[in-house]
Amino acid sequence: MTATKSTLIKKITTLGILLTLTASSFILNAATQSEPDPTIKEVFTGETVKVSRLPENIYLRDPNDPDDIIWDRIPTYRIAVNAAPPVHSSTLLRFNPAQNGQVYFQLARTADRFYVRMRWKDATDNSAKTVDAFSDSAAIQFALKGENTSYMMGTGPDMPVNIWFWTASDTDVQNLAAGGFGSTTHLPEQTVTGKATYKVDKNPQNNQRRLVMSREIKTKGKHQIALKKGIVPIAFALWQGEDEQRDGNKMVTLGWVLMDLAAK
Repeated sequence: MTATKSTLIKKITTLGILLTLTASSFILNAATQSEPDPTIKEVFTGETVKVSRLPENIYLRDPNDPDDIIWDRIPTYRIAVNAAPPVHSSTLLRFNPAQNGQVYFQLARTADRFYVRMRWKDATDNSAKTVDAFSDSAAIQFALKGENTSYMMGTGPDMPVNIWFWTASDTDVQNLAAGGFGSTTHLPEQTVTGKATYKVDKNPQNNQRRLVMSREIKTKGKHQIALKKGIVPIAFALWQGEDEQRDGNKMVTLGWVLMDLAAK
């Protein structure tokens, strides 16, 4: 074998090794970046989380600003979300049990208003909803009749749920109620407001969606969750537009977290 040919083979071999190492590093880095933040307390369904009380002398310029510095003073929790069980035959075609993620959330209140802040990693900003594209969305669900209510849209009309639903393709938050699959209804009183931001990172795997939804504690109307005091079951849901998630094809907390409103 000539020296020139030998050198060429060595160069090709070295290049192949470098490409393999680079690809492996990229895959490992992407996997690492998608790992949940271990410095934030993980909670599980069935556990109780206290709602933080904001000082009465704190006035937010925008009550729904997800980037307000006040959130740096509020405890953050994380909880796993997994593919929602296919409770209806139409969702079987799109059911992917491997879909999962983490939602980071904060709960706060004043004497007059209740707030939920959510954030999650989202590599793509899917804000448009068209015939062949779907929007990123999120929802908070409250059980109106206690934790024995099914976390999958309630347990019939006698054990319904109140749902706050946000979607990136709409600036308004929808105030909904449901008493079982297929019964979701817009409430006459649209009392919930919200706002979201999308933060881009140099690594797309770390792009992040931040969302605040809030409501005055005192409100009128049927199927509105009572937020003055006591324990309220709460659950979270996410839809990733990039993965064509919509309707029952979503990621959810597989049960309730018990929210302690801690009125005093």
